Amino acid sequence: MGTETNMVEYEQTEAETDLEAQTTAKKEREAKPEERGEIRFFGVRVLVADLVPSCEKIDRMFGSGGEAIVHYMWFASGQSLFDKIIISNPGKTPEELLKSLVNAQPSAGWGKVFMRIVQADPPLVVIVVKNPPVKTLKGSQKHLIGSFWAGVLSKYFNRQLTCKNFVYEADKDEFSCTVTI
Repeated sequence: MGTETNMVEYEQTEAETDLEAQTTAKKEREAKPEERGEIRFFGVRVLVADLVPSCEKIDRMFGSGGEAIVHYMWFASGQSLFDKIIISNPGKTPEELLKSLVNAQPSAGWGKVFMRIVQADPPLVVIVVKNPPVKTLKGSQKHLIGSFWAGVLSKYFNRQLTCKNFVYEADKDEFSCTVTI
């Protein structure tokens, strides 16, 4: 008899646990993103990661081919993110969204970004980042910043752009590059 009682108690506890888990899951689904600990920019979920060590490993594994890998990954990432931001914010112009994305960079750990559109046709944009996470021009790391913005600006100008002329000035702690055709 004692075994039957324990079995019934176990079943009740399991049912209570299931109900509690369902209630918790429902609360998490209904919670605002910031209450769930998620980071969102303009309605788009983003991930926070230190990518510099990943670039170092890619460079060790693939040599100079690592630069091409990181370039294409971050170009696609920038293009995709800006596309999602545009779709998630139909009431705002691409200009407003680009400015907001630039202003959000320090919060995402990318440093203070200054962007100057020198000319629109053909596009020529100068990017300067103060206190960047990338403090070298060696290997694929430079593409974390340059290729991301080339992707964003390719979507913005609706033309295929690339990043060039990488510079890092240690005394100013500034990374810069040009995005153009």
